Amino acid sequence: TGLMQVRTATKRGGGSSKNGRNSIGKRLGIKKYGGQEVLAGNILVRQRGTTWHPGQHVGRGRDHTLFALVPGFVTYYRDTVRGRERKLIGITPSGPDEKLPRDERSLGRSRYFGGVNLNGDLSSSMAFDEVFEADEVLGEDELKQMIADAAAQTGTAAAPAPGATA
Repeated sequence: TGLMQVRTATKRGGGSSKNGRNSIGKRLGIKKYGGQEVLAGNILVRQRGTTWHPGQHVGRGRDHTLFALVPGFVTYYRDTVRGRERKLIGITPSGPDEKLPRDERSLGRSRYFGGVNLNGDLSSSMAFDEVFEADEVLGEDELKQMIADAAAQTGTAAAPAPGATA
C-alpha cells in the first residue's frame, strides 16, 4: 500500500559556528616618544578620536593622526585648553630641554624659520643698491647678459624662461 522509502543521514549535517571572525590590527598607538628627534612630516601618534591633541608645531590629519610640522624634539605635556585639561604633544625645535606649554604672553609664540638666521648680519651678501643704481633701467639684452654672467660664475647653465626662444 503506498509506503515510501526515505534514506536516512548517516552523518549529521554541519552546523554553523559563531566563531572564526577577526580583523587585522590597525597599527594604532604612539610612534615617537618624548625626547626623540623627529623630522617634519614624521607621524607621532595614530589614534581613533583625539586621545592626544596637537600642541606646538604639530598637525592633525583627518583620521586624527598627529604629525610633526617642523624638525625638533617630541614633548608630551598637559595643558588646559578651552576650560578642559588635555593631553598634548608638541615639538620643540630649539632642543629637548625646552618646557611646554610655552608661556606665550612673556616669551611669544615659538616660530620656526627653516634654519635661516633672520637676525644674522647681511653685510656678507651683496646689497641691492650695489647691483643697480637709482633710476637705472636694463634692456632685455643687458638683463640676459647679467643672468648668463651670474650662471657662468656659479658654474650652472641658466634655464630658458618658459615660452622663451633661445
